[in-house]
Amino acid sequence: MIYQARVLALSDDVEEEVNLQINDVRLNCFAGVCPYPIQEGGTYPVCLELVVFDDYEVAESSGNALPAFSKMGNSFGYLVHGRLNGTCLEAGGLVFEDEVLQRDFGYLDGRCVTMKVDRIDVEFLTR
Repeated sequence: MIYQARVLALSDDVEEEVNLQINDVRLNCFAGVCPYPIQEGGTYPVCLELVVFDDYEVAESSGNALPAFSKMGNSFGYLVHGRLNGTCLEAGGLVFEDEVLQRDFGYLDGRCVTMKVDRIDVEFLTR
């Protein structure tokens, strides 16, 4: 899905690190694709992708008032809490598609789950 993201901050240390706000969700993302200069305070069209480096860790959760995104320490990693809907994980009003979710975790379809991700990639799209 395409979202309008406001850039809250750019990192001085890691060139690809960017803090975004999409609707009411604030995320620390890895900007792997950024074909033009971006500025703090600017709003840009983006696509998001959950990145898992090794094995997928997805487990059923209660869904009781959990924050949709829980940052794991000082890394790019997050615990993402949401509802599994086929190939999509819906969390905090954002939708992430991944075929592995349906293939390996289809038995959790329609349920609240928690997924561990190594980072959230953001692609800045041309306007």
